[in-house]
Amino acid sequence: MVQGKDIILISNQMLDDRYWTSKQYITMELIKNNRVLYVEANYSFGKLCSGMMGKKWPVVPFGRLQDVTDNLYVLTPYPRLPYRNHFQWIGWLNQKLLLAKIRRAAKKLNFERPILWTFLHQTADLIGKLDESVAIYHCVDDWPERFVINKMGRRSIIKVDESAILEKSDLVISVSPRLLVDYEILKAKYRFIENGVDLNSFSIKDTSPQIPIDMNQISKPIIGFVGSIGDWIDLDLYKHLLFSFPNYSFVMIGLNERQKEIAQINQHPNFYYLGLKPQGKVVDYIQHFDVCLMPFNHSRIAEGLLPQKMFQYFAMGKPVVSTDSSPLKPFKKMLYLAENTEQFVTNIQHALEEDHNKMIDRIEFVKQYSWANRIKLYNNAIKEILN
Repeated sequence: MVQGKDIILISNQMLDDRYWTSKQYITMELIKNNRVLYVEANYSFGKLCSGMMGKKWPVVPFGRLQDVTDNLYVLTPYPRLPYRNHFQWIGWLNQKLLLAKIRRAAKKLNFERPILWTFLHQTADLIGKLDESVAIYHCVDDWPERFVINKMGRRSIIKVDESAILEKSDLVISVSPRLLVDYEILKAKYRFIENGVDLNSFSIKDTSPQIPIDMNQISKPIIGFVGSIGDWIDLDLYKHLLFSFPNYSFVMIGLNERQKEIAQINQHPNFYYLGLKPQGKVVDYIQHFDVCLMPFNHSRIAEGLLPQKMFQYFAMGKPVVSTDSSPLKPFKKMLYLAENTEQFVTNIQHALEEDHNKMIDRIEFVKQYSWANRIKLYNNAIKEILN
């Protein structure tokens, strides 16, 4: 077990984001035995202005260093210059500014030979400049594809940046076997480690749970989805399901990145978009789902997904119907995988009729994917690199 270490974890999220991902969960596990400096997302000046105008980006006291709890310190960097993924020199300058801020924070905290653990593809210039004992790049997304789809960068620039951090890192962790396939990575430093699940939060706590207020009037059965509604979600499939099951209720919860399309689908009488829910409340909604969905399309991003939500669904024993893809095939005994729209429809019906024992099987199966067990795998990989 790696313990008694100082760790600088560079995230692309604020620590108190409404919906937690691997960064926050990993941090909470690491601080049990180590000191962690959690470096929050440094939003651009453009997003800062949007926040001031009441948009979705928060306005926070940039530049602060907080002592949050035992072993956990949070650094909120100053806003970065925009267009970092469009022009190499802007990305380089942003890294210089971020490096200076992290150095000051690490010095103030008396960090010694820290582990540098970054989730950002554009942080290669930090490696070797923080007196780190080991540098880890934790890849959780197909950044060249994601940023281009969202019109947030040029593929060539992003791939140059990611190539640089893959070369400089001592350890590379990928959450899906389909990520990073375009790069040559030394096998000795590459580890495929799936996402995990917080078994304490995502569990069946009550056999008769209270129904959230905004689900009070939604009739059963409820077919639910939780997660970001991005370009990798097959909304045409969703429309087909709405017509195929007019007496079923379809609920979506999460960050809506396709507002116009969701607004149109929301006209259907059996569709309910309930917005983005706080982290601690998500489980209350999943508990009332009869079937959980992962309705992905066949885009490059979707084909590489091995999502955290799947493990959360499993932890609550829920039957899951998903579009088929190679990263999901190892879980086919726990999932209902569909190769086409017709099979997706059939699988929803099968999921509603399944035996109760399958719920128990999923709950037992997913225990190996607890964040505590993920940390053991990270620890083993780090020790191998350090040795």
